[in-house]
Amino acid sequence: MILEKENKMKKPKLIIFDFSGTLACFKKYDPKEYFSCLAELGLEIKNEEQMKLFHNLFSQSLVHALDWFDFSRKMLDGFSLKIDKEKFDKLTEFFKKRTMPELYDDAREVIDLPFPKAILSTGARFLIEAVFPKGFEIFSPKETKFIKPDKRAFLCVLEKMKKRPEETIMIGDEIERDLVPARELGMEVILIDRENKISNPSFKKINSLAELKKILITGL
Repeated sequence: MILEKENKMKKPKLIIFDFSGTLACFKKYDPKEYFSCLAELGLEIKNEEQMKLFHNLFSQSLVHALDWFDFSRKMLDGFSLKIDKEKFDKLTEFFKKRTMPELYDDAREVIDLPFPKAILSTGARFLIEAVFPKGFEIFSPKETKFIKPDKRAFLCVLEKMKKRPEETIMIGDEIERDLVPARELGMEVILIDRENKISNPSFKKINSLAELKKILITGL
């Protein structure tokens, strides 16, 4: 009985969610078709070095861009390219359609949870705001000035939300990026593993966010 009590999860005063892979996913695409479309819009990837540059710019721009226009501008600047306004607008629309995240169906299960909620993401704020309803405080690298797994990103959320680590639950799909730093700070952590890829983790694990309500109500 004592062990059962000790293993029970306390009701949190704050829940922090990771975004990509936890609440939402990005669309998969056929690389050949994707880069063929980019070439038609003025952004042609010709060799392996440019492919590496593209991927690095893409990930960096998703962190720092203010909106889709700014994202396109950063991509073109990275390749020192200039295109006319018509192509620029089409390129921006292309990126928006191909890169816009989609909420997992079970993410809707956490919207009405009666706890303060925050999203701590490595992506740009405008991406999250485009698909997620209000009611969650959003923390992107622009707000925290740090990127997970840097513990200072987590501490920024706690400071702004005026909560202590022991009052907080962190939920994410990446052990090293989301869960390890949070647990080292003293938070409860939950791994979301929809495809059940991770066996016997040293964390509480769920396969769907729909399980959260039961866990938070019963404490199990």
